[in-house]
Amino acid sequence: MPTVENDNKPGALIDAHNHLQDQRFGDDLTGVLASMRDENIVHNIVNGTCEQDWPKVDSLHKAHPEQISPAFGLHPWKTGARSKEWQEKLRHFLLENPQASIGECGLDLWMRDADINDQIEVLKVHMQLSREFERPLTIHCLKAWPQFIELLESSPPLPNFLLHAFNGPREHVASLCRQGAHFSFSGYFLHPRKQQTMLTFRHIPHDRLLIETDAPDMAPPEIFQGKYHRDNYHHPADLPITLIELAKLRGVSSHQYGDVIRENTARLFRLSYFQ
Repeated sequence: MPTVENDNKPGALIDAHNHLQDQRFGDDLTGVLASMRDENIVHNIVNGTCEQDWPKVDSLHKAHPEQISPAFGLHPWKTGARSKEWQEKLRHFLLENPQASIGECGLDLWMRDADINDQIEVLKVHMQLSREFERPLTIHCLKAWPQFIELLESSPPLPNFLLHAFNGPREHVASLCRQGAHFSFSGYFLHPRKQQTMLTFRHIPHDRLLIETDAPDMAPPEIFQGKYHRDNYHHPADLPITLIELAKLRGVSSHQYGDVIRENTARLFRLSYFQ
């Protein structure tokens, strides 16, 4: 099992996408945040996925503003359970948190009985709020790339946005970049079955790359699971190995690349104090 020795640790990192509000962290969260500090993970973009967890994300940010920036959105898996007031609630949290981004939202045809037309209508609302508030957007897209690209190309321009855990077609990377896309690399892509996704990340411009854990989900393969790994959840303090493996893929120093990735993340999410 690989370890990250002190001499090889990258510099300060930002987790561009996780879900620290998830109930699986429970009473462990204080220790999780302490472990992240120990690993020089200086900040997190914590994404809400539904109306029920937006208050939890808000509370986490208020309790740990130095470590957490909130994002509020309706995940495509949760669109069917939304209330009639969901747009007003989302607007409320964005108004109450001027530094918040919008997400996680998007399109997903992997899920059973997906209503893609309904998902598109919900995503359109998020896109409009992104333009109205001039906030970055974090997008989940799985097996719905033609629909997403058609929507993007037929809509007014967005502020810059993140395609979280990007596994889309390599041939669309250049056009997505022209429309403001950034792409986050996940340790989950280190699984052997994700080799094509790994190859795609060789072709993404350096200034559009971020890293993420998606914790407590999307754990890397067992061989890359460090001392923090838990059987019941993916521990976000494992983020440094994701940066190290991405740097190897790109043929660059993890020390130098850590600075590039952190600055990309800080620029996208307007975290001026980390640039």
